[in-house]
Amino acid sequence: MSLPLLSGRQVLAALGRLGFEEIHRRGSHVKMEHADGRKIIFPYHDELARATLKNALRDADVETEDFLANVK
Repeated sequence: MSLPLLSGRQVLAALGRLGFEEIHRRGSHVKMEHADGRKIIFPYHDELARATLKNALRDADVETEDFLANVK
């Protein structure tokens, strides 16, 4: 399934709905952590590259379908 072009703000909100909390922000990168210990780091840009987002979701063990269901 292909990911749409999303902004850092949209990704932050979707991950928040999935239970991730922002724990650190430095420069243009955001680090979020889930209660079960999973972590994700992604750039907070106006537009994220699809491959960057896909790799970040894979590293954090987040299913693409679950993520897309929480994007508004």
